[in-house]
Amino acid sequence: MGHGHVVELGKLLSDHTRIALLDALFDGRAYTVTELARHVGVATSTCSEHLGRLLDGDLVAIEPQGRHRYYRLAGPEAAALLESMFEFGHGTTVRRSSKVPAGMAYARSCYDHLAGTLAVSLTEHLLTTEVLSMADGQAALTDHGRGTFEGLGISTEPVRGSRPVVRTCLDWSERRPHLAGSVPAGLLTHMLDEGWMQRPTGRALWLTELGRSELHRTLAFTAPPA
Repeated sequence: MGHGHVVELGKLLSDHTRIALLDALFDGRAYTVTELARHVGVATSTCSEHLGRLLDGDLVAIEPQGRHRYYRLAGPEAAALLESMFEFGHGTTVRRSSKVPAGMAYARSCYDHLAGTLAVSLTEHLLTTEVLSMADGQAALTDHGRGTFEGLGISTEPVRGSRPVVRTCLDWSERRPHLAGSVPAGLLTHMLDEGWMQRPTGRALWLTELGRSELHRTLAFTAPPA
């Protein structure tokens, strides 16, 4: 079996600027070349060149809107690859207190789902209340869980492609699992749309008082203090 594609991917990801661009896109939103160039501190022409290579490597995609072109991660598969790399890069010896800003440690987006202390605590709560089941390290929604999320207007039906409805994702700041997949992505979208969470800037997220109240009302979950 040829390994050429893996070698080419390795070359693509061996550049600090390209990694910085992918990290900037890891909040799940789309940005213009100018915005990304400013974020990573390079010239617009340099940024455009790197984005072109990432586009050719199927790691980013373009969303045209009017006269502008917005770049985003190519999709859940690309995000899962980067998620694994970032997780591996942090290693098991990372100390949250010295390496992770407090706001990011408590709640952040991990592409399109929730991560951090809040997400890990919620995952443990959903297991305790049998919204989730766990067997051989694999998470699954119970019948009760499907009803719970459907009640919030979040589809629990499998989506096209290989993306699971739910799966565990090792949280690099907590070293314990949070949830990824189509349902957790739907939950984060719901929380942002309904004002349960706010996104001040970048990947950091802020749980509002309404969010604390609604998480308790809908999921019987008492969010830990920030």
